[in-house]
Amino acid sequence: MDEHKAHNIISGVSERTEKQHELEEEQMKSQQRIQEKQKKVQELKQAVNIIKLSAQTAVEDSERIFTELISSMEKKRSEVTELIRAQEKAELSRAERLLEQLEQEIADLQRRVTELEQLSHTHDHIHFLQSFQSVSSGHKDSSSIHVNPRLSFDGVRKYLSDLKKRLEEFCTEELKISPHGSAVQMMSPSEPKSRQDFLKYFCSLTLDPNTVNQHLILSDNNRVLRHSWRDQEYSDHPERFDYHWQVLCEESMLARHYWEVEWMRDDDVEISVSHREICRKGWRRECKFGR
Repeated sequence: MDEHKAHNIISGVSERTEKQHELEEEQMKSQQRIQEKQKKVQELKQAVNIIKLSAQTAVEDSERIFTELISSMEKKRSEVTELIRAQEKAELSRAERLLEQLEQEIADLQRRVTELEQLSHTHDHIHFLQSFQSVSSGHKDSSSIHVNPRLSFDGVRKYLSDLKKRLEEFCTEELKISPHGSAVQMMSPSEPKSRQDFLKYFCSLTLDPNTVNQHLILSDNNRVLRHSWRDQEYSDHPERFDYHWQVLCEESMLARHYWEVEWMRDDDVEISVSHREICRKGWRRECKFGR
């Protein structure tokens, strides 16, 4: 009986020793897992701080850029307003000069009518003939001064409306922010490769008759252009190219656009993207597309 009891004690001690080793191994593994998770906690906290810092930097940059953009738009708005007021002032000045001239002509005509009425009652034939010659001559017409009641305000309005539309399209299509993923990224459309891809950005263009050179002729609602060796009798316009055979489109471009052009002859055709402020008068290089 004592031997059996002793055997049980020895077996219990041996098993306890074995389990004690297993316990110690579990303790070590648990401690390692704690350390690993603590490391991940630190890394995650660092990532959170980096995300916060990155987001704050992005917000500050965004605010700065939008502030600069608003300032630039405000400056352009003031410039457009000054341009409209300058055109208004110039046209009103012409109108006032014409008004004064017309009023003077009316006064002269009324005086002439009075003189003719008095002359019609004279009985002296010699005096009649001499006076009639002086009264009937010297009439001037005021048609040399032209006042344009519309100016180019419609063009300015169309240009600004088109600019507004392009800006809205750009903000809608290009400035999309993805709410998913490991980081906030600006979503850019994939680069077009085929004609079908490019057609997504297709825009219909209309040529501006106020800019067309006198050696070019517009037709088909200002969508067809052909050359002429004879000068066309176009009105003088500050936006017209007077030397280079060029014409601008009425539409302004912002962001990505695609258009197609067809020409019927072997003559050279040059197509360019130009800014609206390009010089129009003279032969200088800054007046020519692509320079």
